[in-house]
Order: sequence, then C-alpha cells, then structure tokens
Amino acid sequence: MKLSHLLLPLICLPMLAMAQNKNDKTACADDAILLDADTLKKSKVLLPVFKHFCYRDQGGNYVLYLVEKQDKTYASEKLSSAIEAHLFKIENDKSLSSPISIRDQANKAEAGLEFWSKLTEITDIDKDGGIDPILVYRFYNASDAGTINRDAFSGRIKIILFYKGEKVVIRAITGDLDGERSTTATENFFSLPASVQKHLVKKMEGMYRDNLYGFDNSYKFAPQKSKGN
Repeated sequence: MKLSHLLLPLICLPMLAMAQNKNDKTACADDAILLDADTLKKSKVLLPVFKHFCYRDQGGNYVLYLVEKQDKTYASEKLSSAIEAHLFKIENDKSLSSPISIRDQANKAEAGLEFWSKLTEITDIDKDGGIDPILVYRFYNASDAGTINRDAFSGRIKIILFYKGEKVVIRAITGDLDGERSTTATENFFSLPASVQKHLVKKMEGMYRDNLYGFDNSYKFAPQKSKGN
C-alpha cells in the first residue's frame, strides 16, 4: 500500500550537502587545483564533475567527486547512463592519493540514473574522529510519455557508505505492491557498529516518510542479507 502524498518532515540528516558556497563546511578551498583538467585526468576522473566536497578528519584532508555522464535527455532534464564517485586523500603537495571509487550504470530497460546529491552526508556518524561519507543515487524507469518517472514507488536506489576504507552498499527495489519491494545490504553492513547501522536505517525511514522513496518497511526498514552475500 502506498503512503500518503502528504509530505512529512524528513528525519534530521546531519550536514546534508546542498548547494556549495562559502558558508558550506564541505566547500573546497583549492578548486583551482582540484578541478584542473590535468589533476582530474591523472586521478582517472574522466566523466564531468557534477558535485565535489572536501572535508578534514583525524586522517587528513579529503575530496569526494561525484561525476555523471549526463547523456540521457528527457525534455529539459538529463540523466546518465553511467556515474562514478571517487574519494581521494589530499596530500601536502596537493596531489591526490588512496582513491576509493564506485562505478555504476543503468541497465537497458532503465531511463538512466543520477546522484541524489541533497541526501549526501559528510559526517562522523560514530564519533570516532573519522568522517563517514554517505551517497545516494537512483535508477529511473522509463515513462510512456518519454519523461522521467519520479514516483516514489518506481525504480531502484543504492545507498553507499564509505567506512574505514570499505564500501558498504544498500540496494533497494520498490513497487506499488508490498511484495515487489526489497532492501538488501552487502555483508559488511551487518558488522558495522550499531550506531552506524541505526543511522542508515533512520535515513531510509526518513526518505520513506518524506515520500521520497518507497522502501520495504517489513523489517522496520532494516536491510536484509542478500542471497549472494
């Protein structure tokens, strides 16, 4: 059963990454270097940079690039057939090292995908001194009208957590019927500290309540182990 279209307040998500400006704590001070074509090429960031965020924690300084191909046009909107995210450490000489990357693409039956940048989080979830970035991106079904179907109960979604050098992935599929929905996670999700697991579950619950995405709520939004794990 679908939830009401009445918008409810989204559960508080610390440091949501919105438009970057001088007052944004994730804004980068070295854009002349970080967005330089040679810097990006050397770091194998080859798709157009959609958003980028900088932060500092006990491990040093970091930059996170979100890049999108943006090659799928629907009216005045664009989706991508492929996206990537790259997290680098910024060394003292401004070079980039130790990348953690993700790459994904839409399947042939999908209209495309895009980062849901307003749901990006750059925060220390478990208060251990290390930032734990969270990314969200969504795959869209094609619409009969040739537009992007943004209904909360259409398409699939992925939530990526970068945690202590590992990538934790939550995969969700939605649908009009309860039995069509599922939420699963990679094995390393289940070994995360309880506070981090709870934070991710609360994030999904908030997205559901705000009518952003129709997650499976059979297990109080907690992801299940996938058969492949």
